[in-house]
Amino acid sequence: MIKEKYISKIKETSVNVVQTKIDSIRRKDIRKTGYRIYKDKLIGCAGAIGKHNQKELEKRAINALNNNIKYPYEISKNIKISEDYSGEFNEERIINEFEKLLSDIRNQQPGFSFSHKLNLIEKENILTNDNGVDLRYKDKYIQLELVIKDKSSSNLMDGFISYVGREYDNKKILNEVNEFCNAFNNKVELPKNKKLPVIFSTGEQLPMMKFLKDLHGHSFGSKSSLLSEKLNKKVFNDKFTLYQNRNPKETMEPFFDAEGVVNDGYVYTLIENGKILTSYTDKKTSKLYNLPLTGSAGAEYDGVPSLGMANLKIKESEKTAKELLQGELGILVVIAAGGDFTPEGNFATPVQLAFLYDGEKLIGRLPELKIASNVFYMFGDSFVGVSKDTVSTLSNDKCLIMNMEVSEI
Repeated sequence: MIKEKYISKIKETSVNVVQTKIDSIRRKDIRKTGYRIYKDKLIGCAGAIGKHNQKELEKRAINALNNNIKYPYEISKNIKISEDYSGEFNEERIINEFEKLLSDIRNQQPGFSFSHKLNLIEKENILTNDNGVDLRYKDKYIQLELVIKDKSSSNLMDGFISYVGREYDNKKILNEVNEFCNAFNNKVELPKNKKLPVIFSTGEQLPMMKFLKDLHGHSFGSKSSLLSEKLNKKVFNDKFTLYQNRNPKETMEPFFDAEGVVNDGYVYTLIENGKILTSYTDKKTSKLYNLPLTGSAGAEYDGVPSLGMANLKIKESEKTAKELLQGELGILVVIAAGGDFTPEGNFATPVQLAFLYDGEKLIGRLPELKIASNVFYMFGDSFVGVSKDTVSTLSNDKCLIMNMEVSEI
């Protein structure tokens, strides 16, 4: 019998914003503990929130073996790693600075209203078992989400500013707000070319949805994926390499999955130089379909691990966004809701908000658009690359650039 414990702790201070003023401050402090018992290729799970009796929790997990949930996979063993990114930040100072920021925004952008929240997050994840596993991840970071509304608009929202990182800088945030609002007020026409460079932030999931769905281990292994029959074939651009990414420095998430799997460098290559190498998997899908184990299991604190959604990252180029654009102006997508991929890989979406962008700054606001392509073009001949620099001075995300069909709605 092997005993395993998973602990998730999160402390969060949430500063709520209404009409560009602090409306309220809320705090939460939650600890979740999951206990797993492995015996005779079965798994029993139990969990508790907050304080608990460990012996009672272990007893419940042992009793859960009677549910006869099979787990015929090798239990992680003999690995001890600790990653700590929990630098110090002064909560009171940040809130005071944020209040000053909102005052500056009200003065400098009186035509806009800002709402939503600033979150100060401290979290810790621990996975241990008596098979020699001791994995620990600790972090502190800031999550800013400001919804922007043009006061003359009838829309519920007209844009947003977001940031996730471990440093707080009023100047960078204010510069971002001013650049956004000034560009929003400057309406520009869509360039006449039918195909144009389209730019997504690498934090945007929409252009990656086909990979998230079709590189999912169950879809890929059961041959229901568009990419299943293309295993070990080169079907994308030479410059296109795709990783499953668990590097906490970039993701603010644990470097290990719910089954205690840890990859070298915290990444696993799924597509390399355009060639499909594998899908993302947990232990079950890896064994079921004879695929490499990539460590993509997720689990509720009191549940059985199962295949989760991977965090995907495209390999960055050695060029800036401006260099990748080669003097052209690109279409920077900010809000695109209502689009998707078809089973055949065709992609289309309306774009409610986009800016003309030169690779360094926003030029002006474009009319509402429609963009379209196909996954094999987007990441094949039409793939320009991912920039080595960030999409803005505030953001940690890079620019994903590809040529697509663009038209006004």
